Amino acid sequence: MNKRLAKGLALAIGVGVMLGGTSVCSATPVTWSSNGHQYEVVGSGSISWDNARLARQNRGAGWDLATITSLDEQNFITGLLGPADGSLVEYYIGGMYEAGAWKWVTGEPFSFHYWGNGEPNGNANEPRMALDGRYNANNWGWNDYTGAAAPFVWGYVAEMNNVAAPVPEPATMLLMGTGLAGLAGVARRRRSAKKM
Repeated sequence: MNKRLAKGLALAIGVGVMLGGTSVCSATPVTWSSNGHQYEVVGSGSISWDNARLARQNRGAGWDLATITSLDEQNFITGLLGPADGSLVEYYIGGMYEAGAWKWVTGEPFSFHYWGNGEPNGNANEPRMALDGRYNANNWGWNDYTGAAAPFVWGYVAEMNNVAAPVPEPATMLLMGTGLAGLAGVARRRRSAKKM
């Protein structure tokens, strides 16, 4: 085995050991065909909920922490994380407790929930939400947490709601139409010149 390949293999094994063998996707967006949204699992150890949200919003229009509004979406997202193994490992998602109720950062209805056993148990004292690996039987159940950076926070799940393409302004349409008419005129002149 050449030295470069051996070093790369040793590095990959070392990273796997550091991650405790947990199966976690890289930060490569994956599109869920059911809603057309893109999702990312971002490994960012000991990040706070606020900084995780800011990092995603700074990525561009439509990006935020993931919201989970159905069991199918829960299963899709937790499939990106891999099986929960019962360890205290958390990935932030876009749930927050405000004005006496749990809400999604996007304003979507909070009609579906997948809390781990005994959760939420802090509400106003733990106003942020994470997927928690301790809830093995619940497939990464939800946990309320303070949102602080901690060693058991391994990152976050981000979602990009596909933003509709902007509608051109009327002036843009006028310029485009003028350009197309000009091209049609040039093509007509070329055909006329060839006939002569």
